[in-house]
Amino acid sequence: SGPDAILYDPGNGYLYVADGGSNMVSVIDPSNDTVITDVPLGTWTSPDAMVYDPSNGLIYVADWQSNMVSVIDPSSNTVIANITVGYYPGAMAYDPSNGYIYVIDRENNTIMVIDPSKNAIVAYIPTGLTWFADLDAIAYDPSNGYLYVAAGYGDAVYVIDPQTESVVASIPVGLAPDAILYDPSNGYIYVANEGSSTISVVNTQTISVVA
Repeated sequence: SGPDAILYDPGNGYLYVADGGSNMVSVIDPSNDTVITDVPLGTWTSPDAMVYDPSNGLIYVADWQSNMVSVIDPSSNTVIANITVGYYPGAMAYDPSNGYIYVIDRENNTIMVIDPSKNAIVAYIPTGLTWFADLDAIAYDPSNGYLYVAAGYGDAVYVIDPQTESVVASIPVGLAPDAILYDPSNGYIYVANEGSSTISVVNTQTISVVA
């Protein structure tokens, strides 16, 4: 119950749904639209976001209530590891250039960097925000290596360079942005603004809103 995120696994063709209300991940076979199994994550985990790592075929799940990231092996549909992270982990992004996984720490306004080969946090990237910004979404841009983070209470998208671990720009968008997506066909970032019921289109070359 309470689905919060969905992910497609290209390795087995299944869909994985984070059920925040039931503390598990449901596995769906889209060929027959049935749930084939549920992966329990533990009491008071409340899975909120997921990301697939193509280098090892594993799925990483942000459990915001338990301050953990659960690692699921799709070959067995079981949890094979739990990574202790910061407070209220949320949105996630995978970086193919270094194999790292970025996880938002909503309590401390930071980006946690996980090395999947170690199942551990190897760095924290500060955003410089000193107030609760409600960091809701994150996207990775492979063309420049930047991260784009939507701040729901800041009405802005923050551009972060993971190499220097610094914020390089702040882009004003609509009200309460809470979802973000990178389009590899044109290099644009699309931001869903819940508060203003609009979509902001960001040109990543000029780092500005174009629509």
